[in-house]
Amino acid sequence: AAQGGHMDIFSLFGVWEVNDWSFTKHYVDIAERNGSVLLVTWMANGHTAADIAAGKADAYIRKYATALKADGRTVWLRPLHEANGNWYDWGIGKPNAGNTEQGLVEAWRHIVAIFRDVGVRNAKWVWTATNEVASGSSFRCTYPGDEYVDYISIDGYNWGTSQSWSSWRSFEDTFASSYAALVAIDKPLFIAEVGTSSHGGDKAAWIDDMARAIPEKFPKLFAIVWFNQSKDWESDWAIDSAPGSLAAWKRLVATLGGGIQ
Repeated sequence: AAQGGHMDIFSLFGVWEVNDWSFTKHYVDIAERNGSVLLVTWMANGHTAADIAAGKADAYIRKYATALKADGRTVWLRPLHEANGNWYDWGIGKPNAGNTEQGLVEAWRHIVAIFRDVGVRNAKWVWTATNEVASGSSFRCTYPGDEYVDYISIDGYNWGTSQSWSSWRSFEDTFASSYAALVAIDKPLFIAEVGTSSHGGDKAAWIDDMARAIPEKFPKLFAIVWFNQSKDWESDWAIDSAPGSLAAWKRLVATLGGGIQ
């Protein structure tokens, strides 16, 4: 209702060994009623890549996979997202975690292998790189291979001047390098998280420029998921947090919103 158009993707964050299938199912029900896709960012908090590959979360993963198979409805799963960053337990740059590129590949393949062993056919796998690349990492370094991925995605934010280390960047500046690196992979590509601060610039104008830039510079993007939450410790990501920003988003949806095919 706020954006004046259908919401094609619902984005849900769930934590391993905290949120079981019953938690997810509630949102699968909502998405189904709305005719939408449910995208679950499936967060392996407390687990390094080596932990996952060694089977330390197998019981949870297998139970979740078994329940998803029994449900029968399609869910997009996004585990180990932003692994080329340094803030999650599975991230390449996470201090003292010992995560490596090959370790992340093995961990991802291990998760998918469990689902295949269970016989799950209704999971779609979404692999994600972040624009904020950790030292010693890259956009594609943890990609597990085409046979383990259905969709690829990018997470990126314009932090503006909200942080001591950040400065205002346009949508094009924010995503140009990651898009160029990932568009070469022969998989459907979308933005799984995007947002802009209003510190240091005009949020509505940033969104209007985003609407212009996408068809001109990012033509292979098939979807955009706005991270619609304000975080006091980060920034004001919510779509309606600045004058005119929701109206700008509604213009973008009206211009670009063709629906997921």
